[in-house]
Amino acid sequence: MRFISHLDMTRFMARLIRRAQLPVWYTEGFNPHLYMTFALPLSLGFESEYEVVDIRILDDNYDISTLPEKLNAVCPPYIRFFDAAEPIKKAGDVAAAEFVITFDDGGEIRDALNQFLSRESITVLKKTKKGDIKELEVADKIKEFSVDEKDGNTLLRITLPAGSSENLNPELFLNKFFEEYGKYYCYVINRTAILDLKGKLFK
Repeated sequence: MRFISHLDMTRFMARLIRRAQLPVWYTEGFNPHLYMTFALPLSLGFESEYEVVDIRILDDNYDISTLPEKLNAVCPPYIRFFDAAEPIKKAGDVAAAEFVITFDDGGEIRDALNQFLSRESITVLKKTKKGDIKELEVADKIKEFSVDEKDGNTLLRITLPAGSSENLNPELFLNKFFEEYGKYYCYVINRTAILDLKGKLFK
């Protein structure tokens, strides 16, 4: 699923909700569309274990605890719904995201990656929305990390700022690391949690 774009995922969710025949709210007007908001759109190429989507149910007496079962019944097996609840926070409360990054390196880069992320300064080049290239300091944006080994390969767990106010794509510093290391390894990025301003799971 990591090669499906956010736009395609939005279309997929809309079709899924229609198949499940959920009493959801649509906008009014000539071209009504489903009210649906993802808390934090997933970058193309990333996997995820924790996604949050907000929809509006028309029936105030509807038992929302049945939503995961109804959606899973019409959903392909590679996407699963686990919980449904009344919204507590707004999308603007998203502050960070946790990632697990697995490298196909035989454990070779574990020590070098740990030293790289422990540096007081890590500068990367980032392309702005206007197309300009600017230098960005990211060392102070890394909230926490750990470098371990799993099945003989390097495993990085890292928490980075995410949301509308600030967002750091882990591939920015990974590209910088490989550039300095002088060797590139394939990796898989899995987003495992979305966190609020207090560091709690966003719901």
